[in-house]
Amino acid sequence: MSSAALTFAFARSSFLIMLAHRLRYVIGVVNYFVYAAVAWYLWTAVFHGHDTVAGWTLEQMRTYVCVNWIVRATYFSNSDNVLAARINKGEITSDLLRPTSMLLQFYGTALGELLFRALFMSLPVGVLIVVCFQLVPPASLLHGLLFCASVILAFHLFFAINFLTGLCAIFTEKLQGFLWAKFMLIQFLSGQLLPLEMFNPYPIVRDAFAILPFKGISYTPMMVYLGRWNPEQMRSELLLQLAWTVALLVFCELAWRMVRRRLSLMGG
Repeated sequence: MSSAALTFAFARSSFLIMLAHRLRYVIGVVNYFVYAAVAWYLWTAVFHGHDTVAGWTLEQMRTYVCVNWIVRATYFSNSDNVLAARINKGEITSDLLRPTSMLLQFYGTALGELLFRALFMSLPVGVLIVVCFQLVPPASLLHGLLFCASVILAFHLFFAINFLTGLCAIFTEKLQGFLWAKFMLIQFLSGQLLPLEMFNPYPIVRDAFAILPFKGISYTPMMVYLGRWNPEQMRSELLLQLAWTVALLVFCELAWRMVRRRLSLMGG
């Protein structure tokens, strides 16, 4: 069976499993809507008496946070938790017997979850937000298409970071604290909570954020959506996002091979 067929098989299985437990995602829809609503009113309060803050208008800022939560509802997953649990419980040994790559298994599963969440979480959350709040549309049709492409790259970045985080379980018995720290840091470093322009007064922090891959998860797609970059900068930022995506996926495969050898030496 080809890699594409295997990926589809894992994606289909993941989608059907989540479909069987879809009721819990109703609560997820409410949660994401509440997150977006809180961010909406919080930034409304911050902008009180100000036309712009750090070069952002109120409409742009509210659109930034709300659309960010819609996108996050699509690509978010707990694959790092699942992988870490399988390693710590020893269940990873059964995966080693399969004639397929562990990376391919988790990638297919993540794709199935992506499709499910897009249909049963992002879509209803987006409808609720559009009905209740006024959002700024994409800067143009081209920006909208490039935004979709950037979101696809963001999904792959998030998956790669999750996979690498889950593999860290091979070096420690308990990973929950680290996973929680990663969850909070990703929200901060990716620009999920606030645009990275807010750090312009701190050049060292700003420059570090500029080269790290995390901004490709939230900040880059939204800057494309709002058209806040000129064409040359947008092209360079999208190429940087693509480069980090490819690099991290390659590193995922190399890291898995290293972990597999370590598990074999340990008797796994």
